[in-house]
Amino acid sequence: MVKLPSYNGIMTNDQTDLTQQCRQLLIDNDIPITRPRILLLEILLQHKGPLRIEDVIKMSEGKLALSSLYRIINFLKSTNLISEFQTPDNTKVIELSNLKDNHHHHVFCQTCGSVEDFELNEVIETSLQKEIQKIESLNNISVLSHSLELLSICNPCQSKI
Repeated sequence: MVKLPSYNGIMTNDQTDLTQQCRQLLIDNDIPITRPRILLLEILLQHKGPLRIEDVIKMSEGKLALSSLYRIINFLKSTNLISEFQTPDNTKVIELSNLKDNHHHHVFCQTCGSVEDFELNEVIETSLQKEIQKIESLNNISVLSHSLELLSICNPCQSKI
């Protein structure tokens, strides 16, 4: 089981504390500490949500090469520390795995490509899980996970229309 911070986002804006939190995250999960891994985790913690690969590269301000980033992502995916998924337009997006320690879904802006997390209330999520169990039973399958994706136009893009 991946050990993640119990807080939602960063506790402080102090860069030293952020770096220490990232180091501790790697230590707690028995992952060797490297500067590029810390840098990626800092970016993900500061953003507090899913990020496109190209956004991570921009936010690293030249400190992460694309080839290195893909190696780091693949390694951290193998440790279940980060998750990777594709947007409806097949753009790769990464985020810390269950940072909020709960299941969530995504809203995609069809105009700018931004991605935001959202959670269903417990009643709806439970109802959805029951429907999934029916589907499993009817089709003799085991559903490993589910995802709800909402396609939208975000507020900033709506204001430009």
